Amino acid sequence: MPYLIVEYRFDPPLTDEGLRTAFGALAPCLEVRGIRRLRSWLAEDRRNMLCEFQAADAQTVREAYQSAHVPYARVWSGQLFEFGPPEAPAPAPGAGAEPGREG
Repeated sequence: MPYLIVEYRFDPPLTDEGLRTAFGALAPCLEVRGIRRLRSWLAEDRRNMLCEFQAADAQTVREAYQSAHVPYARVWSGQLFEFGPPEAPAPAPGAGAEPGREG
């Protein structure tokens, strides 16, 4: 199933009450369409937010938002791209050898 990103812009900044109201209205509209919310990121200043979903397509996500009367800036599909875990730096030459012994 494709990954969909929903972008939001808030002016004034999003309040906790606004967040609860929007997600409360949106939840049943997502569920009935088989849309799964994965995660959300809210900017520190609360003026921007991204939500990640898995859904059949972008139009299905738009329909859910329109049904819930929740405004958004854009909806777009994307591919998941993850970096692997960070690699440990290579030990310095001679690191780990006991003093006076060659390693």
